[in-house]
Amino acid sequence: MSAEDRDEVRELMVRHNPVLPHEVRRKMGRREEEVLRRVQADIQAVDASRRARRLGAALAAAALGVVTATVVSLQIPAAPRQEPSPARAVPPLSGRFGPRIPEDLARITRLSSTEPLRDSPPRPMTSFPRASPRLLELAALARGRPRPVPRPWNYVKTEEWLLATTVAPHGTTSRVVPWVVRRWTPVNGAGVYLRTRTPGRPFGDARRAESAARAGHPPPAPVRDTGPATDLWPRAAALSRSEPELRRRLLDSEPQTGMTPTRRLVRAVENLHSHDVVEPALSAALWRVLAAQDDLRELGRVRDRGGRPGEAFGFEDGPLLGVLVVSPATGDLLATELIRVGGAGASAGSPAVVEEYRTFVTGRWVEEAGKTS
Repeated sequence: MSAEDRDEVRELMVRHNPVLPHEVRRKMGRREEEVLRRVQADIQAVDASRRARRLGAALAAAALGVVTATVVSLQIPAAPRQEPSPARAVPPLSGRFGPRIPEDLARITRLSSTEPLRDSPPRPMTSFPRASPRLLELAALARGRPRPVPRPWNYVKTEEWLLATTVAPHGTTSRVVPWVVRRWTPVNGAGVYLRTRTPGRPFGDARRAESAARAGHPPPAPVRDTGPATDLWPRAAALSRSEPELRRRLLDSEPQTGMTPTRRLVRAVENLHSHDVVEPALSAALWRVLAAQDDLRELGRVRDRGGRPGEAFGFEDGPLLGVLVVSPATGDLLATELIRVGGAGASAGSPAVVEEYRTFVTGRWVEEAGKTS
């Protein structure tokens, strides 16, 4: 595997795998190594393009990671190992069961989930105004809000598009599906976090959901897992409100050197909001940090996947378009999107592809894990 391929594997694990790569390495034992060998053998049996092979290797690595987090369903037979059957095909991310680009965002960026890129080229990011003025206004808005009364636990509910992988004697099945994720993390950073996942809303109407089930893509089983709170990073309690120090800590928490600095910062902000309630003063500091990024652009007013009005900001990282949506009423982060508009696996005859999204539904402090109020 080339260095470029390894970077893509790591990036996919970071995006779709809830276990950090170093935790995968620390927790991996002989049983998981055997699983990985079987997954890789299955994937090698698939006759696909180079893009499919690279994605397959990434899914194998991600599958190994989620084995340790109980996201993967493992069935290890007692009988002697048999030759593996070919893996079930991984549906393309842009397939008819995948998410569409949100309507307002598609209109502003001139992207389509159905039209080929050659017929619907995206609007250049350089044609949009810099994000700095509006982000500084949102920072001032957030800073002026009262701080809620803290409690011992963070409770965060999100809707996400994440990897679900099943490893069984007859082969493997990997696909990216919608989830509703609920996380409880101790505010002080010590102890154990709790995370649950339940199947999210199917994309499109009921007929698409029924069609997906008939095609062999039923909703995944619910998942419940725990882990050390020290594995989560960055944490709100440990972050400075001083912009230079805050920027450094955010970049340190997202060490993917293949990403642009802006994408690393946005990724860190997204991760922070995924497990911590972000108080107004920290929100203000985050937007001031992002306001200093010259390549972050103001896209305009949109509605997120939940229908909430927001201000969209975008950036480019090679073939990827990243978007974050902020509430103009509160200065809170509402959603993030990552859309592929070119690069490996894409062509002028392909439409833009939503690679991932995360919608932040609820964030509040609660008295104990498992409680929502």
